[in-house]
Amino acid sequence: MRSIKYKLTIAIAISALLSLLIAYVVINLSLNTRFNDYLKINQEKRDERIISNFRESYIKDDRWTRTSGKAVEREAESANFTISLLNWDKTPIWTMDPLNLVTRDREINPDSTLSMDQYVAYELPIKSENEILGYVVIGQFSPLVISQDDENFLNSITVGILISAFIAVFVILLIALFVARQLSDPIEKISQTAYSLSMGDLSARGNDTVDVKEIEILRKSINSLGEKLDRQDMLRKRLITDVSHELRNPLNVLQTNLEAIIDGILPATPERLQGLNSEVIRFGKLIDNLNILKQFEAESMVAKIVVLDVRQVLQDIYHNFQGLTKEKAIKFKYIFSKNTPVHILADKHSFYQVISNLLHNAIKFTPRNGSITLRLSNDDDYCYIRVKDTGIGIPKEDLPNVFERFYRVDKSRELVEGNGIGLTIVKNFVKLNGGTIDVTSNLGKGSTFTVKFALYQPSTDFAATELEEEMDFPLTFTDGREYDESDDQPPSKDT
Repeated sequence: MRSIKYKLTIAIAISALLSLLIAYVVINLSLNTRFNDYLKINQEKRDERIISNFRESYIKDDRWTRTSGKAVEREAESANFTISLLNWDKTPIWTMDPLNLVTRDREINPDSTLSMDQYVAYELPIKSENEILGYVVIGQFSPLVISQDDENFLNSITVGILISAFIAVFVILLIALFVARQLSDPIEKISQTAYSLSMGDLSARGNDTVDVKEIEILRKSINSLGEKLDRQDMLRKRLITDVSHELRNPLNVLQTNLEAIIDGILPATPERLQGLNSEVIRFGKLIDNLNILKQFEAESMVAKIVVLDVRQVLQDIYHNFQGLTKEKAIKFKYIFSKNTPVHILADKHSFYQVISNLLHNAIKFTPRNGSITLRLSNDDDYCYIRVKDTGIGIPKEDLPNVFERFYRVDKSRELVEGNGIGLTIVKNFVKLNGGTIDVTSNLGKGSTFTVKFALYQPSTDFAATELEEEMDFPLTFTDGREYDESDDQPPSKDT
């Protein structure tokens, strides 16, 4: 199995080599084509010049002679082509033997490949005022004559291209190694972090930032996963401790008292039996809460969704909790807007459970002579239910975890009883009804839980009488007094 650095380097190098090979082939083909065009043009100019020399020679002597045009013979020998002069009737005046050129070339270069099989000749007319004076026959050993200088020039360009290609390959390999390292090193570190997490080291984190967007997102995701796993591991350990603690306390109380009653140390008075029954009830509540969480995890919780008049339900809850708040001398207020009906689609039992749990928590953590406010407000799309208390508050570092099961702030553990499941159930019930819940808190000043639900917009055929009947309940002032038609001013609106 190869590393990502190796594979990236090979991939970039192969891509670069293929690109260079294609570029080399294209450049060579283009160069040879252009060079052949250049040679062809030069050859045509040469032929025109040769014909012009023969024409001038004929005009000068007014006839062909054995020396007519002999000046170009020396050029032909040096360039390895032959020239023959023919009269107008194509009778030879003088000719060059191509075999002499082959013999001479082999004497100079024994490895010469020049042969008569390569010899090609073509005939061109010599004209003057549209009169054919004669013919010149030009023979050469290739379609295009390439001089030694031309060949050296072409070879130098080819060698230059090859050298440039090798330099480019070397540079590209260095770039490939650099790029592969820039990409692979952070990925390797992230993979090491992920491996450490999988091996149980939940404190492993990738701390080196990367300037590649996707890799940086991956690093942050792995770190976030590690934080969540670390928190879940902490909660798991706390769960084991808390569950054993919550189960052991009522069992110890039951066992100790029952053994004392059996041994005759304590009498089985109704008061003592009532206390033992309270422990059994507390034990049962814990089991019930665990069963509720189990139903949520198994997605077997069934909701009966109906249209709820939120103000009516909150009014009922407000009346039900007045006795509890009076026992602790807590000021309890319910604030809402009189003129705007608020309806949502929700399960009535779970909605009631959400608000009740939030109020129970507020009562637990609010000292005597404190205050709790139940506030209902809405905009065009949503309604907002806020439960605000003046209790002990929640530390900022604990706010993200308050809805985790069995999570309890250390300070609250010493002050009040509880098993740390209530807010977990609240969050699941809110989610079940399509809402959201948030919490804000100031340590020592209190907390505010905000539940948000989408408003139900009744259809036009929804009977007004039914709506009025559902909304028929006493309104209250912010101080808890009930409102009726004899009051001069209605309760203040919640803004």
